[in-house]
Amino acid sequence: MLPETVHPTKSPLAVNASTAQTLGKVFWNLMTHWKLDPKEQALLLGVKHHATKLKDWRTKKIIPEDPDKFQRVGHLAAIHKNLRILFPYNLRAAYDFMKTPQDFLFNGKSAMELIEEGQEINSYATIAAIRRRLDQIRT
Repeated sequence: MLPETVHPTKSPLAVNASTAQTLGKVFWNLMTHWKLDPKEQALLLGVKHHATKLKDWRTKKIIPEDPDKFQRVGHLAAIHKNLRILFPYNLRAAYDFMKTPQDFLFNGKSAMELIEEGQEINSYATIAAIRRRLDQIRT
């Protein structure tokens, strides 16, 4: 078996059930705060929309044991962290950000609209780009 390629600037997370559960709690809490529907949840997680699987994962507070899914949740958590820093006294602004059109950041589109435009194939890159944009604004 070949060793997994590790990105030189990122510390790898163990791909196991424990990590999937920890990141699952983060992911499902964000989905609740952001009020995203199951199709949007699937898109952010990079999976096909399958209502029964999503409901099962949500109930168990887990995500699939997959490095791609772990990285996605890491980017989403960083987006949330940036929003909490940018809006320290306005949780509603932080929680509504993903669905609120942003003239300054995204030419009048919401973050979810951008992600949906890229569809599943480009959703990871779009999530990462949104995170980078917020990182730049925050610093």
